[in-house]
Amino acid sequence: MTMVWWLVLCGIALLNITVWLVAASLDLPSTHYRFWQLVLSGVYVAGCTFRSLFPRVDLERNCLWDTALSGIFAGRFVATLAEICFAVQCTLFLSKLSQMAGVGYAEILSIWIVPVIVVAQVSCWYAVLTLDHLGHVVEELLWTVAFVIMAAAFAGCWINSYGFLKVIIAIGIACCAGAALLISVVDVPMYISRWYRHRRAENKYLSLHRGLKDTLARRHSTTSWLVWRCEVPWMTLYFSVGVWLSIGMVFLEQMPR
Repeated sequence: MTMVWWLVLCGIALLNITVWLVAASLDLPSTHYRFWQLVLSGVYVAGCTFRSLFPRVDLERNCLWDTALSGIFAGRFVATLAEICFAVQCTLFLSKLSQMAGVGYAEILSIWIVPVIVVAQVSCWYAVLTLDHLGHVVEELLWTVAFVIMAAAFAGCWINSYGFLKVIIAIGIACCAGAALLISVVDVPMYISRWYRHRRAENKYLSLHRGLKDTLARRHSTTSWLVWRCEVPWMTLYFSVGVWLSIGMVFLEQMPR
């Protein structure tokens, strides 16, 4: 079952690369917005492709393949770079959308997305290095805050938009709500449960220095479905819908108003 899921991830990754290449090759006006969205989206697509090919679970030090590319530090570094690029994409998207809809406060809200996600990344690294799942809980809650900020900005733009752009904004609101719901129902309870099991087992946390060395040296390769089944929902959606949204943001300027 695990290998079937991995093959699905590989197929999605190949589709993502193809869609990004098509998006980059289209004969559309070369603007500052389009250029940077393509660059940032390209990094995000590459990062998600890498993580699809070499899945891993950071705190448990589990990976699918026993190779250097499956290392915890390498995977977390790639994920951090990709997620910050996605956050910058969201900021650029909302800034441009606020100009198109004539909603000034949406651009002000967009400024907060990157700082919130940077703090989320710091919290994630703390969790990965120390083995404290509460760091992941904080990270997920901060992602929820970012989605709420985006939803609030979208709502203002939706009121002042018309036609197809109004539909696109409605999709954005639905995606923010869906992501926040997924985090609240699946991710946060999962990490709290793991934190509780870790405490009950009286496992020790690591110092930041020891944790860094641990991420560079330790990993456990497994194809057990019992290990991976909890990761399947968020990984599959993250590496598919998340990437499609990233690529879709490239085309905002071409949306009919």
